[in-house]
Amino acid sequence: MLAVTNMYPSPERPTLGIFVRSQIESLRRLGVAVEVHVIDGWRGASSYARALRELPGIERRVRPDLVHAHYGLSGVAALRVRAPLVVSFCGDDVFGTTGRDGRISRRSLALARLSRLAARRADAVIVKSAEMRARLALPAATVIPNGVDLDVFSSIPRSDARRRLGWPEGDSILLFASDPDEPVKNWPFASEVAQRLGSRGRPVRLEAFWGRPQAELVAAMSAADVLIFPSLHEGSPNVVKEAMSVSLPVVAASVGDCAERLDGCSPGAVVPHDVNAFVEAVERVLDTGGRSNGRERIAPLSLESVARCVLATYEQALGPKASLDRVPYESTI
Repeated sequence: MLAVTNMYPSPERPTLGIFVRSQIESLRRLGVAVEVHVIDGWRGASSYARALRELPGIERRVRPDLVHAHYGLSGVAALRVRAPLVVSFCGDDVFGTTGRDGRISRRSLALARLSRLAARRADAVIVKSAEMRARLALPAATVIPNGVDLDVFSSIPRSDARRRLGWPEGDSILLFASDPDEPVKNWPFASEVAQRLGSRGRPVRLEAFWGRPQAELVAAMSAADVLIFPSLHEGSPNVVKEAMSVSLPVVAASVGDCAERLDGCSPGAVVPHDVNAFVEAVERVLDTGGRSNGRERIAPLSLESVARCVLATYEQALGPKASLDRVPYESTI
């Protein structure tokens, strides 16, 4: 199998596309032979144009049974391959990207429309949530959220985690596990929630935490009292599932698959994009105290379980008379 992606960890960007690498490694553990081609999409449109030219030659060299493109524009770059094509859509390649003015940019909407060319060419389409499937208007698309590495995302004692991070033991800590400079993540809203809690006699410490190694994120999730997630739109947000795996209570907006993932998870809540609703939900979590049952609820989305769902989609794309090459697993990490 040839994986084509514009998101993959590198020395310069060690946290970019960790979920893509995790999925590829979990497929390798199931015996799937995978070669990865990374598109440096952050360099601009020329990277996709070059990939569009180069991928047929790469395909002839690798001779894959199947091509799996991660992200809509990666799928556009793979339009000329002859092997069966699976495209995974990830979020803003369907919804567009929110700008600093809080609006979806016209350019990103144009790129999302372009990404739909890949959906029309694909032999199978994977989306992260039912909301994405509805937006694409592709009833046949398969909903497969990203998996969670339950071995990595396992809680450590709160006092040890706070000591490691230098966070005071007595503070109530709201964790914002996203880049505040990404408008879609809605940092100003989170700040207003924290300020409103303080004005109601419930002082909290709001901690932004992003772009750090997974071990440090686990420490932050183990140390915090609540993950606050007011994002404007999402596919299947990884940080919500990772927080659940660490048993950190989550208060989230009803975006992507948050309502489905957090159904039955307690304490925690899915609420509208309303500051008072968030404030009241956070207060309820803090009054309850302790950890959530999130790890139990997220267990069906282990990396292996998700990899088996992806493998079933590959088999659908290949048809009944073809199969993937299988080899003994050897980690490339």
